[in-house]
Amino acid sequence: MQEKILVGYIDGSVDSTTQRFTVVLQNDALVQLDDLLVSEQQLPGSTGTLNHYAIVVEGLGKIEGAVLASDTQRIYGSKTMPGSRVRTITAQILRTVPELWISPQPGAEVRAARGEERRVALFQDRMEGQSLNVGLDHGDMPVCIDWSFLNGEKGAHASISGISGVATKTSYALFMLYMLMETADGRKLLGPNLSQTKAVVFNVKGGDLLHIDRPNAKFVNDVRAKEMWAALGVNDPRPFQSTRFYAPPTRSGGVIPTANVIGRKDGEYKIYGWTPLEFIRRGLLQFVFSDAREQNQVSFVVDHVKAALVRHAVPSAHTPGAVIMRTTPRQNARDFEKAADLLSRAHTEQANGDKEIKDFSDLIDFLVEQIEYDQDHNAGVWTQRTTPGTNEAFLRRLIAMGKRLGHLVRCDVSKLSLDRNINVVDIHSLHDDAQRFVVGAVLDQIWQEKQTCGRNPLRFVVLDELNKYAPKEGRSPIKEILIDIAARGRSLGVILIGCQQNASGVDGTIVDNAAIKCVGRLDASHADEYRFLSQELRQRSTRFLPGTMVLHQPTVPAPIPITFPFPPYATNVSEDSLEDENDSDPLADLIV
Repeated sequence: MQEKILVGYIDGSVDSTTQRFTVVLQNDALVQLDDLLVSEQQLPGSTGTLNHYAIVVEGLGKIEGAVLASDTQRIYGSKTMPGSRVRTITAQILRTVPELWISPQPGAEVRAARGEERRVALFQDRMEGQSLNVGLDHGDMPVCIDWSFLNGEKGAHASISGISGVATKTSYALFMLYMLMETADGRKLLGPNLSQTKAVVFNVKGGDLLHIDRPNAKFVNDVRAKEMWAALGVNDPRPFQSTRFYAPPTRSGGVIPTANVIGRKDGEYKIYGWTPLEFIRRGLLQFVFSDAREQNQVSFVVDHVKAALVRHAVPSAHTPGAVIMRTTPRQNARDFEKAADLLSRAHTEQANGDKEIKDFSDLIDFLVEQIEYDQDHNAGVWTQRTTPGTNEAFLRRLIAMGKRLGHLVRCDVSKLSLDRNINVVDIHSLHDDAQRFVVGAVLDQIWQEKQTCGRNPLRFVVLDELNKYAPKEGRSPIKEILIDIAARGRSLGVILIGCQQNASGVDGTIVDNAAIKCVGRLDASHADEYRFLSQELRQRSTRFLPGTMVLHQPTVPAPIPITFPFPPYATNVSEDSLEDENDSDPLADLIV
């Protein structure tokens, strides 16, 4: 039976409310911030009892009897004045059992919530079979989330905020995926859908996430990290076991595209991109013009050209992935989706003198020629008779984009097949516009594939710098997809784990729809914007060390500070224990 530890009594000299109460501590009581407490009282007029469960949010010490600062020396130095030390804490109520809105009883005993009482305080008794450990409290006890508020049953999505470099936002997102896909408890939650559950993680900073399938050299001697993993129920933490890595081709790729991935050998990653056929069939031109700050009437030209391309294109019989652009439409479907479906089922054809599109440069040349012809002859086939200034603006931006992302559209690249549990898509070396294009194209692929599949199996998307893709102001195709995922993703099983320095810079629809909110270290100028944090936590969050987060979820009415352990998988090239080995990679079969 769990020992009951008395820590103090509810202070009768100040008001106790249905939200907070003050506790006068015992002289020998050791209570700190974030400790969980319980106070029991008899209900009036009955034999029943009421338990108030609470979390410590502030502490205070004073000397009763001291009025002036110098009185302290008189009381405890010369002992010429009477007085006594008093320590009090303020506790925020988490839960009452039974659920009655009654303030705690002044003078009632308050004890530490341990064992079953701790589980009840954190609502873990209501998460039976649906809980996932996502961190530890300061006493190294697991803190879990209600799985049904992440997987889409009751809610979905997670929002992780904090300043760059210290808040460890992406590290925590990876940790959540690890607890879900690499631990026994997480795999049990996924059940028979485990093998088909996929996560796409965009690598936006250096090569940090291109080594998570390899052991972390710094983890071997980290005793504290191993203790924390054991407390989470993971006694033998290892690297991610089912991974696939995608790297972009270089701009000077030549006939065979190449990529420069530090610490990885050729064959350990796939060089991704989109063939002209896929680019046109899926209407990816919209993501070439995806900066939310620059959306204007050019977007009308984009939509019309996108539709014209799919109607004039046929698959090339000469070059797999290329298209032949016929001078007259090969189909009369005005609806883009219907025309795209017809193109996907069309037979290959020979060029017979028409333009063959093998890469983005060919596409630019073709569109320049067609739009200039449209303007000279007022044809309206490709531009719907928009003004010359708008057409010229479209072409200028298209040509500029060719230098920034043109190397991603070619016939000799691999499609992102998402055939492993964790699929890392490297975009860190790309221009901002190319990064937006890749993110938009991948999100569109996931979203379209899930339209007819139902909620299971789940698709997770980990996206850092969310403010760049879905800023608070402006509109863009990427932002529209992200808003759609935030609003409808729970029903389709597409779960967004979005990371950003400041949530106020992201479209409110996306942040508001995230059932799970996590906050690392915050900039002092932005801390007040996180209204779900208590005033004390907003102040503390500006001093958090790496590895400390605050977790807020619908099931628990107050945010809970947590920590998470140093990873057993490498998160950058310096941690990769296999980097300098000349022998073959023992994990290569997992990613080839």
